[in-house]
Amino acid sequence: MSKITKALDKAKQELHGTGGSPQGDRNAPPPCEQADVCYTQTQVVEQASGASDAGQILSVAEDMGLTDCYALLRTQVLQRTREKGQNTIMVTSVNKGEGKTLTAINLAMSMAKEMVQSALLVDTNLRDPKVEAYLSLPSSRGLGDYLLDDIPLPELLINPGLNKLVVLPAGRPIAVSTEILGSPRMRHLVKEMKSRYPERYVIFDCPHLLGMPDALIFSSFVDHILLVIEAGKTTRGDIQKTLDLLEGKSLLGIVFNKVAKH
Repeated sequence: MSKITKALDKAKQELHGTGGSPQGDRNAPPPCEQADVCYTQTQVVEQASGASDAGQILSVAEDMGLTDCYALLRTQVLQRTREKGQNTIMVTSVNKGEGKTLTAINLAMSMAKEMVQSALLVDTNLRDPKVEAYLSLPSSRGLGDYLLDDIPLPELLINPGLNKLVVLPAGRPIAVSTEILGSPRMRHLVKEMKSRYPERYVIFDCPHLLGMPDALIFSSFVDHILLVIEAGKTTRGDIQKTLDLLEGKSLLGIVFNKVAKH
């Protein structure tokens, strides 16, 4: 638990929300301990231990090696971005199924555990959202409802039981998502998320890059791109095609996932 006074001050103003003043809620959780962030508008749920691949999620896993790997990744990200105020990071992969969603979830959780900043995890994979299932979140609404139906963002945010972490699910799958992700409304939302709380990192779980345009279009909105590659599976040709697509973009680094232990 963070004991940073700054976090406590921000809590009174909905530290992890994107706007609006705190209001009382008859369904709100009991008052938080002093070291916690109190959520008055954001829905609070406890992450189910039976969540998909729960053993690979930091808040559930007991593998210290996994925790250390993400702490190292977090440290490298912070060292390259914090002083520059670059706090919006898109996580994507070359192809589908390389582990980008788990990487995004665990990076956001690791960020939230660090003393200085909080984290907002946004599922921007509108065609095939996964974050909600991985974390066993109850909501069926999310980013798509904000973009298409103008649902207020505070009604869509969820705290999954981990202090200083808020999740914006994707909501219902949307087949035609390219134009939505590339819309001025989406661009404005990213800008708002970036600027409202400078100490908060916003992690976007985006679709894979090869074969669909969504992530490439969205990449112009964020500060950096983190590319996930499955070791031993992703071909050199596909990696090169992806790097060609990202030419001129700010590639923060490459995460090799599913590396065999020796």
